[in-house]
Amino acid sequence: MAIRVLTFFILLTLSVASLADLTPLNDSELSAATGQAFLQLDRSNNSEGLDFTKVTFGLDVETSLNADLVELGNYTRNGSSGADVRIRDFALGSINGDGSINPFRIVDPFIELAFDEDNGKQNVVGVRVGFGGAAGQLSGTIESLTGNINVEIRDTAAGLANADNGLADLTAALLGSSPIETNAVLVDSSGARNNIRATQVGIPNGDTFDIVPDSGLDRFTLSIAAGLGIGGLNCVESGFFSCSRAQIVASGCEAAGIDVCFDLNTYNTLDVGVPQGNGSFGLASGLFVSFQSQSVRWVDDGKTTNTVSGAFINVPNGGLQVNLTQALLGTDRVRTKMLDPYYD
Repeated sequence: MAIRVLTFFILLTLSVASLADLTPLNDSELSAATGQAFLQLDRSNNSEGLDFTKVTFGLDVETSLNADLVELGNYTRNGSSGADVRIRDFALGSINGDGSINPFRIVDPFIELAFDEDNGKQNVVGVRVGFGGAAGQLSGTIESLTGNINVEIRDTAAGLANADNGLADLTAALLGSSPIETNAVLVDSSGARNNIRATQVGIPNGDTFDIVPDSGLDRFTLSIAAGLGIGGLNCVESGFFSCSRAQIVASGCEAAGIDVCFDLNTYNTLDVGVPQGNGSFGLASGLFVSFQSQSVRWVDDGKTTNTVSGAFINVPNGGLQVNLTQALLGTDRVRTKMLDPYYD
């Protein structure tokens, strides 16, 4: 299965090469041309004694892709059957009502192998397909996920009113315009961090919602609300009758009675990329799919990602951003086909 999936991703990254128009350049055009090689080969090692060989393709790819099922690592794990990664109705990119395509963009795709030396012989212990940058819409019903999918939740306190909780409604009414921010990761049903065959994403135990008032009046109001314990607020940065930052601590998938763990299968479309502030997304680095027979630490631009054995998908921190309504209720699926049974 791993070989078939690897072949699929290799074909995805290389298929655009056949579309290129090869045109000869004269000497003057060649002297004026600058750029990087189509193929770049890098070798490295780490403190665990693993050697790495990485082949990067200097491509800029725009694609629209649909698959009924993406299933990676289907085997018995810790006594339980299932798949490390299982996403139904998977798609990259979207389609507008007039038939025009909003492609998923990939730059500098690469293939990397990890080797472990045993009695002078090097054995492959890991392989991954990744992208130097990626941006676009990813759709699907995520039933199981092993990897990292860090979600930034950015909203105002008014978004708390979407929770069915009286204290949250009061907090929202008092501090409606104040920014609220937190990060969600893969968790289990008790709120503990769990990135192996996860079915939920949420605010892990001990992490917080941070409320940052944007005016003097809101800082004064937040100081009073935190002093009274409204909505579970706790002021962590304060002055004289002024609170510049307050927090609500998550525990057991709740924060002041608000549910803070969410089913992955309600996120039907996710925006992948770095938010630009105008509704668009720039390229995010660190997106990859890997397969390894043991724990492997993959490195991208000096940043290490620890993976576990089996199939693994890494979505970089900050690559996904939702507001509180989307976090609580999920996100609707965009159109991914002209005749799309999943789109109303």
